[in-house]
Amino acid sequence: MIVKPESLPGDVRREADVVIIGSGAGGGPVAKELAESGHSVVVIEEGEHFSRQDFDFRAGDALTRLYRDAGQTVTLGLPVIVVPQGKTVGGTTTVNSGTCLRIPRHVLKRWHLEHGLKDISEDELNLLYAALEEYLFVKRADPEVAGVNNLLFLEHAGRLGYGGGFLPRNAKDCEGFGVCAYGCPSGAKQSVNVSFIPDAVAAGADVYTGCRAERILVRGGRAVGVCGRFTDPRTGKRTRRLEVRASVVVLAGGAVQTPSLLMHNRICLSSGQVGKNLSIHPCGATLALMPEVVGNPKGIPQSTYVDEFAPEGIMLEGVTVPPAVMAITLPWGGRRHAETMRDYPFIASYGSMISEHDSAGKVVAGPSARQPLTFYWLGREDLDRLKRSILLMAEIWFAAGARRVYTPIDGFKELSGIRDLKRLSRARLKRASIYGLSAYHPMGTCRMGSDPHTSVVKSTCETWEVENLFICDASVLPTSLGVNPQLTIMAMAARAAGFIDEKLESASLREETAGRLERMRARLRSEKESVARRLSGGPGSG
Repeated sequence: MIVKPESLPGDVRREADVVIIGSGAGGGPVAKELAESGHSVVVIEEGEHFSRQDFDFRAGDALTRLYRDAGQTVTLGLPVIVVPQGKTVGGTTTVNSGTCLRIPRHVLKRWHLEHGLKDISEDELNLLYAALEEYLFVKRADPEVAGVNNLLFLEHAGRLGYGGGFLPRNAKDCEGFGVCAYGCPSGAKQSVNVSFIPDAVAAGADVYTGCRAERILVRGGRAVGVCGRFTDPRTGKRTRRLEVRASVVVLAGGAVQTPSLLMHNRICLSSGQVGKNLSIHPCGATLALMPEVVGNPKGIPQSTYVDEFAPEGIMLEGVTVPPAVMAITLPWGGRRHAETMRDYPFIASYGSMISEHDSAGKVVAGPSARQPLTFYWLGREDLDRLKRSILLMAEIWFAAGARRVYTPIDGFKELSGIRDLKRLSRARLKRASIYGLSAYHPMGTCRMGSDPHTSVVKSTCETWEVENLFICDASVLPTSLGVNPQLTIMAMAARAAGFIDEKLESASLREETAGRLERMRARLRSEKESVARRLSGGPGSG
């Protein structure tokens, strides 16, 4: 069942086969698979639980309730990048656009060659992907509800000779409300909060919400449980305690929170890789003033893509935002801001995503486990790649008839035509010239590998240093994927669940064997004592 803090009479102390920290793309699949295999499962989630009735189209309310730091978590470095992260049952899957893409073949090949992960085969992953896609109703976005904005961009990209299509999404009978990032009000999006977690609960799992995991219990080199504290959602004050003793502990808090928890617990640090190797897929965006109404935000926010430039590390993907969100992202104020907002019905939008080549990022512990610090420096090559993505989007918008294109580049905030495109293409940008960047896919901070000196977890997702401690989230992905990672996170988590199940079954068999041997020894002792009594002629010997 789902347990909220206000329903608890006092502190919680209990036992389970598995305790999972986090209920997102990693924690949800592990919880479902193990609960349905008959294991007792406890999930600890720092955020609150919401149902579709709580998703009311109001972006401001959703940001404060469903996101960490009201969606304003940022990286420190140049440029500053906003990295929104979900903090609710379902994690970031509850507030993403539902895109489900498989790992590109060249990325998996890199994992094999550079990280020794040859036992993660393409065939095995494809089986996992296929099962997940069936379970989550993954299919290409329906053009009927894709939205004018996205259809317009895709059409004119095609006219320029750029390949693209409709993105696969985990949505069943999507109605195109355009508010995927603020909780799906129809329940069509099969995020973890409406798929894996309900099925896990139906199989007997318990989910404690509003609880922050603080300490991983380790005895004799093995993880044996988790301690945490419930928090008041209004004041943030810590209240009741929770302690779960378990045979297996799974960390699934994401690529920022998971390394922070390890660092504050001072475990799994010998490789020096915890918190390192952060990649985030920096995202650019363009707004285009069109001659006709484009109907935003109605439609699927992220329904189409252009992958013509994927070999260069550039993906173009649809994006739309409601008026309240666009209002806080515009690069000017005063009368100009008011005039632009008045044009909202005519403003189209599209985004780009960069697969990093020379950028560098890391997560450090921060003053407390609740406040990790994220550093990120955009590399020169990636900066040029970001500029190229914005030029490509502007080119497509002008081909579609845009009167003006707005960009996040200082000195080029407004482009009026081909002359401005040429001027931008010649410019050598500085990192400080870029503003308003965002990123949505932190990965790699507890990376997987075949060498304990250069990685944090094995290919099974079990940590090298602490037995029975598994990490099942984006932090284990050893490189940038170049595509939206949620389906790969789920696949790796489902794969890890199989290894956890084997461990638990093996432990159960050992316990059963030990019990049988102990009963045999007791019987032999009893028979030996009986024989001794008969030989001594004592009472009962006749």
